[in-house]
Amino acid sequence: MKILMIALDYHAYTQAIENEFRNAGHEVVRHSIVPDAFAIKALKLHEPTYLRAVARYHSDILARERGNGYDWVFFLQCHYFSRSNLEAYRSAFAGARFTLYNWDSIRTHDYLPYRDLFDDIYTFDPHDAEAENLRYLPLFCIRDFQGIRRSAKSDPAVYVIGNVAAPGRYLMVEAFRKYCREAGIPIQVFLKAGLLGHIKLRRAIPAMRGVSWRSIKHDRFLQMMASSTATFDFANHSQVGMTMRVVENLCAGLKIITSNHHVLDKPFYSPDRIHLYHGADFSGVRDFLETPLADPDADFPEYHIQTFARHLIEGTQHVRAARPREAVLRSGDGGNPAVIEAV
Repeated sequence: MKILMIALDYHAYTQAIENEFRNAGHEVVRHSIVPDAFAIKALKLHEPTYLRAVARYHSDILARERGNGYDWVFFLQCHYFSRSNLEAYRSAFAGARFTLYNWDSIRTHDYLPYRDLFDDIYTFDPHDAEAENLRYLPLFCIRDFQGIRRSAKSDPAVYVIGNVAAPGRYLMVEAFRKYCREAGIPIQVFLKAGLLGHIKLRRAIPAMRGVSWRSIKHDRFLQMMASSTATFDFANHSQVGMTMRVVENLCAGLKIITSNHHVLDKPFYSPDRIHLYHGADFSGVRDFLETPLADPDADFPEYHIQTFARHLIEGTQHVRAARPREAVLRSGDGGNPAVIEAV
């Protein structure tokens, strides 16, 4: 199968998806959904000008690829595309299957106005999938992270890697860093923000420090994960789908400290593996880190990138199995449901 892939470039993940398509025997031509040129990125300060530049970029891609006979056009995100450009792609590749995958919720980027232009639409958000009759496909763990293990004798240690576009996220990490310092828990932190993120952070927090302009290098990511026993996840408060951080650490065998209460409904949840914190209350984290995993060898292959790519290629979806709510409450980590809903 010949695949045209129009994708948001995000760390090593986008390349990893392309690699899986190739591993399955398919030919892939990939274009970034947004141009990489700094001059165009700088135009984000004036959104109408930026969108016009991106639209011209999309038209240029189509001019180069038109007539190449693609069997499948796969979009990873589409919110930078104009409807007219998407219609032009659909017309140019009339015989191809069009698929869209989203790792943002509809509330963050509303792609529903384009749904008639796709044969398949996938989302990592189970609520969006159910409400809009979309295909559910959670995020994945790339091959490099699968099976990373720490010795059972390892002392508790936490790492944090993430994008911080909003001041609240930065402050949450700083609060957790302070907790770890006072509790004697080793912690490694790598935070990154783009141009607009840095502007927002500097305006809100003039004394901000330790936020990189560049994405983390893959080798350092591996080192931080391999030298830790847990990760700290600071999910968007309205986010239902699991972040990449949760899924990859689940498959790597690390513990997870998260604010996403929706994790309680997941079939992989167990209180020895996942700790839910509320607000900036990190009490219980030290005890959680010192509790051994009941099943340290579990690697959750249904969340591997190999499975993710196969679902996309075959047009199938993840089974939406959820833990019964009463089981969550019996686990002792569910707390007061009224409190959970207020987080």
